[in-house]
Amino acid sequence: MAIFRILRVNLSTETFNEEVVKDDLLKSFLGGRGLAAYYAFKEIPRGIDPLDPSNKLYIFSGPLSGVATLSTSRVNVTTRSVLNGVYTHSNAGGNFSYWLRRSGYDGIIIEGKAEEPVYLVVKNGEPSLKPAKHIWGKWTGSATKIILTENGFPPDETKAGVAVIGPAGENLVKFAGIRFSDYERFAGRGGVGAVMGSKRLKGILVWGTRDLYRELVDKNAFMKVNNEIVKRLVTHDTTKALHAYGTNVLMNLVQAVGGLPHYNFAGTGLIKNVDDVSGELIKSKYVVETHGCFNCPIACTQITMVKSGPFKVPGEKIKYEYENTWALGPNIGLTNAEPVLKLEKLANELGMDTISLGNTLAVATELSKMGKLKLDVDWSDAASYIDLTYKIAYREGIGDELAEGDYRLAMKYNAPETFTGARGQGLPAYDPRAHKGFALAYYTANRGGDHLEAYTPTWEILSTVFGKPGKVDPHDDSPAGIDLQARLVKWNQDLFAVVDSSIFCKFENLVPNVNTEQDIANLYNAAYGWDLTPDDVLTIGERIFNMERLFWVREGKWVKDELPPRMREPIPDGPAKGHTASRMFDEGIKKYYELRGWVNGKPTRDTLRKLGLSEFEYVL
Repeated sequence: MAIFRILRVNLSTETFNEEVVKDDLLKSFLGGRGLAAYYAFKEIPRGIDPLDPSNKLYIFSGPLSGVATLSTSRVNVTTRSVLNGVYTHSNAGGNFSYWLRRSGYDGIIIEGKAEEPVYLVVKNGEPSLKPAKHIWGKWTGSATKIILTENGFPPDETKAGVAVIGPAGENLVKFAGIRFSDYERFAGRGGVGAVMGSKRLKGILVWGTRDLYRELVDKNAFMKVNNEIVKRLVTHDTTKALHAYGTNVLMNLVQAVGGLPHYNFAGTGLIKNVDDVSGELIKSKYVVETHGCFNCPIACTQITMVKSGPFKVPGEKIKYEYENTWALGPNIGLTNAEPVLKLEKLANELGMDTISLGNTLAVATELSKMGKLKLDVDWSDAASYIDLTYKIAYREGIGDELAEGDYRLAMKYNAPETFTGARGQGLPAYDPRAHKGFALAYYTANRGGDHLEAYTPTWEILSTVFGKPGKVDPHDDSPAGIDLQARLVKWNQDLFAVVDSSIFCKFENLVPNVNTEQDIANLYNAAYGWDLTPDDVLTIGERIFNMERLFWVREGKWVKDELPPRMREPIPDGPAKGHTASRMFDEGIKKYYELRGWVNGKPTRDTLRKLGLSEFEYVL
């Protein structure tokens, strides 16, 4: 039997309550993303403003974090999204999840709104609220160190779990994120930091001595299963490549198939000089350390420094990733590593989602060039982009408009074609006209334009590099290709819903035959005496995915999945010349809905009953 304890914090009344999740509910939704979606749907009122005190913030770990010596130290944040107005889930790595569980709790629910800025401390099951007026306004790195030292820890992020917001969250920037320890880990998407800021909650510190292994049914059996999976993981070339170069090993790979977006997805098929922002070059010139999340055998995080020149960041290390480097690089025409790394550092310190920041800067640039927005900026204008990043975080001047995000900016200036996204959230670093799987995965994602609810490049480009079986042609939109992609996307969404609820890092799933449905079932069965089968694991994921889709059904917003007009325009040149996302989406969505048991984006009553969700039929 698993034990999942939740601390409920009401900031309005300054009160705390503890809840224990029943085993049958935990087996239905696990922890992390799944359990948070269940709670949020039942508790967050329909139609409210995401910045209203009645909105809630769910910060949940998973039942395997802190015990599995795999990539399980991730934490999930779920709330009503500030960016799309309905729903988001976002997760981060580091060590917060581990220390949250050691503190005595597996999840925290934040309710209400404090009268003055505060931060939450949870030590060995004892919660308290402390004044944060003196920290309000601090950048994320400084705020993290202050919270640590005020609570008896050295300014070392490995010693406790800390979550903070920066000025962007305080100023309710609609794509503000939450920074987690250990070192610039972010729950970025959907504006979760703005929800935290609206509650005047600057940060959270968690620490404790809870013995998680004592709660396992059979520690020896569990570690035997765990160690066998770890052995498969650490010996594979995928793990070695991620450790050597980090996620930005993808830059040249995505460029090679003509799928690297640039100039707000309006550029041609290939962008020049992309090698200068590749993982290989940045590794050779700027990387000074390699980090890993707690208990992770992959350790893929690349830490850089820019030590000289106009874009130096004096004495400061910079965590960087592929998505960040694309969003604040090729997406806005920058192919020089140093200004890109500078922008990434600013976004991390000010507390913003780098993908949405890059997309917003890209939309603003395109609007400026169209003569719709009075802003003196052009592609690759590093100095202007740095200036705008500050202005956005503090909502100064034109920054106040840009702080509303790419979707609202495009709609305000009557140029919807400049927004390339889904459900109010801009797309990540893969063009779905060249990566056909994303023509389905992006636009069916429950949090809006997203690459991590189903990661189709696993089969489209990584198979040739990392040896992943089941190679799929990324450009194939034949009837057979469409059928295959629809099945892969649905299966991957279900599996990843379980991964996000357990809560694993998805990089394990890039390795052939690691973190399979059977592996996950074996871990839970050994840990908690459950009797899951691989089919049960996928059913749990399908239940979670349908639970999330009900948020959109209840709100009556963006229920039917749609393809934006720009994705129907052919790529002008490069390896994917002439390709669009139209055929894959238009034909694939029919097959996808058939597989899901949906009609026009909505689950049917039969589907909900099959998944044990009949209590929610009333929203259909």
